Amino acid sequence: MVLRTLTNQKRNTTFQIALQEFPEIAQGIVVDAPITFNVLLASLYGLNTVQPEFFRVPFNQKSLYEKATTTFEPFDATVTVSVWRAAAGAGSFTDSLDLTSGFTSVHQEAVPVTIKQNPPPNMMAPMSIEMKLSKSVDLAAGAYVIVFGFEWKNYGVLTIRLWGQESGTNTVGGKGGGAVKNCTYTPTQDAYPSGKAWAGLGVRRWNGEPDSSIGFGPRFSLATAKVTACIVVGEWGNDIFNPGDLDIALVRRG
Repeated sequence: MVLRTLTNQKRNTTFQIALQEFPEIAQGIVVDAPITFNVLLASLYGLNTVQPEFFRVPFNQKSLYEKATTTFEPFDATVTVSVWRAAAGAGSFTDSLDLTSGFTSVHQEAVPVTIKQNPPPNMMAPMSIEMKLSKSVDLAAGAYVIVFGFEWKNYGVLTIRLWGQESGTNTVGGKGGGAVKNCTYTPTQDAYPSGKAWAGLGVRRWNGEPDSSIGFGPRFSLATAKVTACIVVGEWGNDIFNPGDLDIALVRRG
């Protein structure tokens, strides 16, 4: 059995993983029948690269030293995969999570991966981040949160972007929903209503140097992604953001 949150046709946005702000992202899933998996798959759209000056200039100048791209050389990374069972089932999937209360650890492992591009990057692109676990994990029926904690040492890469689906109805702009935005769009029906995606709130320091440190934590807030139809280049802070789901799959191989 393969558990897949989204199908290729349901991808419509990307969720960002950024070392300097939110290197952890989580996805809630509901398992209807027992499954066993030893590989997790995620879909990569692209990444944002930066020049060293990015870390030294004021915020309003940083965009001059940052570039979004889907063409890049492969690089190594480590993904700490953590699987947690929710004691209260999917009822635990609120907008904020604290894994120290109401959750039980099922499995945790640091997995080496290769981040590589998908030519061409589009909604039908195959999954491109493969996380091979050292052993099989058995999940009984129930609700779970899977946390992905990313680390890499390619200091020219600021952000990677994972395919997913946004499925909210927000009409105002900004991550906090307080900016004026003139855009009318057709909301997307949630393809995986059983789950949610969250962004980690761990304490971290990232300055683009080898001594940078990343600290993961147990607390998460609702992850949001841009409504593609409302994106205006150069107006990142005013874009409309909705909650949604990551495009991931749990697979048994061998």
